Amino acid sequence: MKSSDSDFIKDFFENCLAIDLNEGAKLRLKALFNKLRKDNRVITIQDFGAGSKKLGNERKISTILKTSSSKGKYGKLLYQMVKHYQFKNCLEFGTSLGVGTNYLALGNSYANITTIEACESTRNIALENFASFENVKSEHATFDDFLSSKASKENGAYDFVFIDGHHDGDALINYLEKLKPFTNKETVYILDDIRWSDSMFKAWNKIVKSGEFEVIDLFRVGVLKGEN
Repeated sequence: MKSSDSDFIKDFFENCLAIDLNEGAKLRLKALFNKLRKDNRVITIQDFGAGSKKLGNERKISTILKTSSSKGKYGKLLYQMVKHYQFKNCLEFGTSLGVGTNYLALGNSYANITTIEACESTRNIALENFASFENVKSEHATFDDFLSSKASKENGAYDFVFIDGHHDGDALINYLEKLKPFTNKETVYILDDIRWSDSMFKAWNKIVKSGEFEVIDLFRVGVLKGEN
């Protein structure tokens, strides 16, 4: 935590984290998890980042769910933040099965959510899982390709960014730099797996020391807000 005097940080702990999932969201997510736990389809994973080498490229959907970080309290965090801060334009780097995307869409049905996934087979499963949400737009692209495409160039458009992919410290620093034209000083970021590797933790510490952001360290994930 950067400063105990920060209004953003106080509000985050006192109000944002106090929000609970509403009954409709709980039922929807329960049905999603039940479906994915029973899904024994095997898909071929194209890993464009520093993914796990132990799991292999051929994976059951139910196995992918087990290793997903966008569930439980971390999925709930996405819901809480989107609901509390009422973000208008959300960007998700790393769709995976679309679990995190569901939490975002359920948190605010009026938010425009753009989610990026480079692995086509994984993205196809995700499309099934958020097909009924009208406010979700899925892009099949690497993070770099998306950021360099004409379609992504909306200056200052994104007020919330969730980075859940690649898991390489240098890449994380690079994405934050490349995201600057598409974000603004009020943009809030969630960085997943900041202690996943030495590289990621080194990058996290570099971000903390940069003084560019207000910082909240939740151990597995880090929260950033652009400084005024």
